[in-house]
Amino acid sequence: MTCTRWWCTAPTSCSSRAVGDRTAAFYDVDRLSATGPDTLVAPPTFLMAADHFDPDHARRPRPGSSWAGTQEPSPTQPVGFHTEQHFVFHRPVRTGDRLTVTRRPGGSWQKTGRRAGTMTFSETHLHFHDPTGRLVVETRWVQAAVERRPDPTSRAAAPGTDPSRTPRGTGTPPADVVAVGQHWTIPLIDEVTPATIAMYAGASGDFHPLHCDDVYARRRGYPGVFAHGMYTMGMSGRAVTDVVGHERVLAFGGRITGQVWPGDTLTARARVTDVYDDTRGTVADVAVTTTNGHGAAVFDGTATVRTA
Repeated sequence: MTCTRWWCTAPTSCSSRAVGDRTAAFYDVDRLSATGPDTLVAPPTFLMAADHFDPDHARRPRPGSSWAGTQEPSPTQPVGFHTEQHFVFHRPVRTGDRLTVTRRPGGSWQKTGRRAGTMTFSETHLHFHDPTGRLVVETRWVQAAVERRPDPTSRAAAPGTDPSRTPRGTGTPPADVVAVGQHWTIPLIDEVTPATIAMYAGASGDFHPLHCDDVYARRRGYPGVFAHGMYTMGMSGRAVTDVVGHERVLAFGGRITGQVWPGDTLTARARVTDVYDDTRGTVADVAVTTTNGHGAAVFDGTATVRTA
């Protein structure tokens, strides 16, 4: 089954603020007046804001319908998590683009975990085309439905607030990515708050109650709400875009390896793993890992970028 919808890339400034992207062009009204918004390239994870343009999206509350947090959850109802997300860019996505979104299901499989029980994974593929029919971006996202609720007393479910946080890295990002072995550290946020989580929900259109409704989250065995996986990935993308900018990102993807809680500190570490020539020119592969204040990894991904 495929689904096609039209949408335009207008709210890039809201999305950039939600993931802490301080690129000056997103905030320079005078520049936009002089050059037009089509000069702006969207952050790598911006296309998740397509949820805003889907009137039937399941993660948005609707007037006249009961909000999920007011309903007593079934003990046997699996909880779904966004576990992986991958983007391949055939050209940059710019403000003002009008894109057709085509959705189709991918593969599905199961694994058994010690804490979560049976985990059922499923893929969804989205293709974004411009009005000429040219493919602009391919995305693949993976969701896992988890059989067991978490143990609220377990370390995995504990919020990340900790007054003795792991010291922040002080590595200085390079002026450009040119050599294998280059590495750098970028502080992403000193403290995640419920307000920053709500800000991302508003920018992305994803109002899943596990991220917005404390009662709902607690009834499902969590200490409270936690950040979207795509919030973590969006923040992590700055480890790349702060160095090479947005337009040179050819691909970005990875796994969401841990939950991010109010009180967490996030730091991204990047390392160039390969530099090579292909039909796109000279490109580099960059490994990106984001950790919380305890030093635990919450995102593990890779990006492919043009070196110049």
